[in-house]
Amino acid sequence: MKRIILNFALAFSITSIAIAQVPTAGRNYVMETVVKSADHKTTASLSSLPVDSASRIIQYFDGLGRPMQSVQWQGSPLKKDIVQTVVYDALGREELKYLPYAEQSGSDGSFKASPLSSQASFYGSGSWDANVAKTAYPFSRTVFEASPLNRVLEQGAPGAVWQPYSGSIANSGHTVRMVQGANTTGEVAQWSVISGGAQTLGAYYGAGKLYKSISKDENWSSGKSGTVEEFKDMEGRVVLKRIWESESVSLNTYYIYDDFGNLRYVVPPAVTATSFTETGDTNFSNYIYGYHYDGRKRLIEKKVPGKGWDHMVYNKLDQLVLSQDSVQRTSNQWSFVKYDALGRTIMTGLYTNAGTWATVQALVEAHVVLWEERDNLGMATYGTGYTNLAFPVSVAYFHSLSYYDDYDFFANTFGQPNGTTQVLASRTRGLPTGTRTTVLGTGTMLLTVNYYDADGRVVTTKSENHLGGTDVVDNNYNFAGELTASIRTHTANSVTTTIANSFTYDHMGRKVSTKENINSQGEVTLNRFVYNEIGQLKQKSLHSTDGTSFYQNTKLAYNERGWMRNSTSGEFSMKLGYDTLSTPQYNGNISTQLWGSGTSFPNAFGYQYDKLNRLTNGTSTGIAMSEALTYDVMGNIASLSRDNATAGVYGYTGNQLNSITSGPLATGSYYYDGNGNATTDGRNGVTLTYNHLNLPVTATKSGLSLAYTYDASGQKLRKVSSTLGTTDYVDGIQYKNDGTIDFVQTEEGRAVNNSGTYTYQYNLSDHLGNVRYSFDIYAGAVRPLQQDNYYAFGLRHSTTAGTNNYLYNGKELQDELGQYDYGARFYDPTIGRWNSVDPSSEQGGQESLTQYQYGMNNPVRYTDPDGRCPTCPIFWAMDLYQAAKYKVTSVLGFKTYADGAVAKVRNDVQKQDPDYVKNVPEKVRKINDKGNDIKAYTKVIQGGAEIMDNASTAMGALMGGVQGTFSLSSTTGNVATKEVNLLTSAEEKSIRNYEKNIVEHTEKLEQYKLNPMKFDNKGTLQNAPKELQSKIIAGRVNKLEKEIEKFKDNIKKIQQNGNQK
Repeated sequence: MKRIILNFALAFSITSIAIAQVPTAGRNYVMETVVKSADHKTTASLSSLPVDSASRIIQYFDGLGRPMQSVQWQGSPLKKDIVQTVVYDALGREELKYLPYAEQSGSDGSFKASPLSSQASFYGSGSWDANVAKTAYPFSRTVFEASPLNRVLEQGAPGAVWQPYSGSIANSGHTVRMVQGANTTGEVAQWSVISGGAQTLGAYYGAGKLYKSISKDENWSSGKSGTVEEFKDMEGRVVLKRIWESESVSLNTYYIYDDFGNLRYVVPPAVTATSFTETGDTNFSNYIYGYHYDGRKRLIEKKVPGKGWDHMVYNKLDQLVLSQDSVQRTSNQWSFVKYDALGRTIMTGLYTNAGTWATVQALVEAHVVLWEERDNLGMATYGTGYTNLAFPVSVAYFHSLSYYDDYDFFANTFGQPNGTTQVLASRTRGLPTGTRTTVLGTGTMLLTVNYYDADGRVVTTKSENHLGGTDVVDNNYNFAGELTASIRTHTANSVTTTIANSFTYDHMGRKVSTKENINSQGEVTLNRFVYNEIGQLKQKSLHSTDGTSFYQNTKLAYNERGWMRNSTSGEFSMKLGYDTLSTPQYNGNISTQLWGSGTSFPNAFGYQYDKLNRLTNGTSTGIAMSEALTYDVMGNIASLSRDNATAGVYGYTGNQLNSITSGPLATGSYYYDGNGNATTDGRNGVTLTYNHLNLPVTATKSGLSLAYTYDASGQKLRKVSSTLGTTDYVDGIQYKNDGTIDFVQTEEGRAVNNSGTYTYQYNLSDHLGNVRYSFDIYAGAVRPLQQDNYYAFGLRHSTTAGTNNYLYNGKELQDELGQYDYGARFYDPTIGRWNSVDPSSEQGGQESLTQYQYGMNNPVRYTDPDGRCPTCPIFWAMDLYQAAKYKVTSVLGFKTYADGAVAKVRNDVQKQDPDYVKNVPEKVRKINDKGNDIKAYTKVIQGGAEIMDNASTAMGALMGGVQGTFSLSSTTGNVATKEVNLLTSAEEKSIRNYEKNIVEHTEKLEQYKLNPMKFDNKGTLQNAPKELQSKIIAGRVNKLEKEIEKFKDNIKKIQQNGNQK
């Protein structure tokens, strides 16, 4: 095996040297070259290309095929090599993981002979890059268990305080610790599923029956407080997660499985009973997650705490066809999905049926046709451009229609691609080409059509808007695939507005600037970005008319772990403290926040947390904005006091707020619908109604009425207020009550319309995206427009009032309600809670928390981008990158796999990038994101295949040249093992033909049943005696049914033959 890897690596080395003489000769390496300019068609022409035309990454390997050094040739802003060093201990483990550094003296891509000393110098006090965090410990240390298992006992991070404890390192020892073991007698209750519920009846797992892992974060000092225990059974399923709030108080979340391994219940900390039932048990209705499955292990019923049961119905292909929540059930409505033959979603909408789940499931099971096909001839009949044969045939209301592959679909008023910048339909197979989306509450469907270039990138998007106009977005890309220009032509109310953006990048694809020009009134450079030598943003400049001189500049700095430390400008400055001052936080919680302007910080917040990382105190100096909170075991706020006022006491039924008593926060009563949405807001007395997406549609009280309009994807289109008039929203363009544009959102704020002339307003935000300072340029200088500060949970404290309502987390404040619209839910910062159940409450380990909590009750660190699962903007992208980066362990396919993994990370980061979200229209983003994810996923799959192929070949070589084989199957957990069909191309073609025959015969059968006379070409049926007509019809129906069954039998025989090969 050693010789094979060595030769394999040397083969790459020899090939690469022929391409370019950049890497070090005599070293094993793999070099990846990404060409960024056209007309280079031979390997010889690549060798002399500068880094602006071709970027290279050289991965060096030792004789065992292990990565030693990764060199990004001239990858830094100053075109120095960026080096990532890998070092192994005597047992081949990566005990130290070093931060990347820029090589001051080297820019040729060569192997660096003294990387550790160069790296230490780069991060040392005498570093030649003053904008990089300085530390004597630019690496993370891993402490392994002294056993062949090499399990991790302790994980450090860069920086002195995050090193494993050493007497020679001051304040060290703040690491993540892991302890592995087994359960003891009486430690974990043993739940079992019974009819209609579950019970323990005092039963416990016997000693040693469960795997036990204990994790302790960087704040842990001693004892159980702050530790997390996880218990898994012998099949690797999590049985219990236990978090210790104190030495004697733990919060337990149990996961209960049935005999088939299905997760049936999740029992959170609020439940201390030893049994429960699904009916008549308040513990179950208020707190417990419940799941039901059918005989094919498909999830058919689900209950989230605070909601009723959701029902799900599947077809024979195990595709979800119908779903119904408890509110829909009261009106006999179901949400449906239809698919094409490739399993792609083509229709969604509403279907009406008063039957039970079992009745409706039986109807779907009995339905023969499983998908729809394009039907350009009959498109006017059904109004969709598809056949209407799959279940449900009787549709009450369409929400969306999707089209793929070409542009010959129903009601495509935007027409075919132009064949020049937009490739013809022959090149768009497999790509989404169009959608029609309903404006909820109306019969209007808005068309969107996507046009692609030869590389599958969206170059033009044409869409209708709800104001009767259109939006056309034209994109241009450079050879490297970077978006260089985007022009949006927006038409509404008989007025056309053109917004032209252009983007520049450095030689490594880092964004450098954005320019904008509205209606040709003059190009403005909105921003310019400057990076330090390892790619961290160090300066951001705003507003320039010449592209050189900017009116506003913000400098940024980070600590050793990449966490933001300072943001400094003459208008708004901020300092974040982590491991400093009297109550340091080592795990990423923020201990202090100072703010002001320039180098003056007259205002400060000091934060305190409990052992569950929930914010308990935010004490301010300067501007008075203090908060003190307590919580119940589910994370519901139990009391909240601001500025030392009398605390408001929260009362609950389950996780749903009933009212707040005492103090300034005292409210009336809250009431909820079957989906857990607040229908009566006790704080402001508003009565609300919701649509099927659980978005508020109306809000009324004495003297106020609000009405919201959405499309079927949940995008807000209009707000009608009895006090403030009508506001329309068209993908970042906002209209006033008089039908004229109010403003256009930009990457850095907004462009405000003043009788056709647009004035740019800019926002300066803190680390959470909270807008703190807004300004424009007046008389050649920065003019402040608005200044805002916020309590920790988002309540606004305005210093200088203005007209910008996009404030906390950058979300729009609904003035009439005092709540923020996040997209999926509305958030009330006054009480620190959402008004609806979290749509993603089962994700991200949130099962132990209330479905109404905001930001994991740590709003200083976490945000909630759209009202679903909270994320952490400071560390999230870095964690994803680190998770993917260390998957590169050899050249045998792992490089391809890691490229895909890293690409997926980049895609996920881009989706959350505020610049990307603001600049690129949502519909274009959805298409781009889907395409990028597919490409990344393809690389992961390809890498996995390469790994298996190379390993198989190597195994065969060791066995004397016999080709090795690997079996990929699962025998544990809930993953069903599937047989692999080894079919020839002829057999696959036969199956496709039989499937086509089944569809054709099924369509004919359904049509014949509806109108037999339509197929009576020779008059046999019409001329037959009436007593024979029914027999003739039955005979033909029986014949078609038998033919369909024969086709199915033939398919089974072919598949069985393939399984036996």
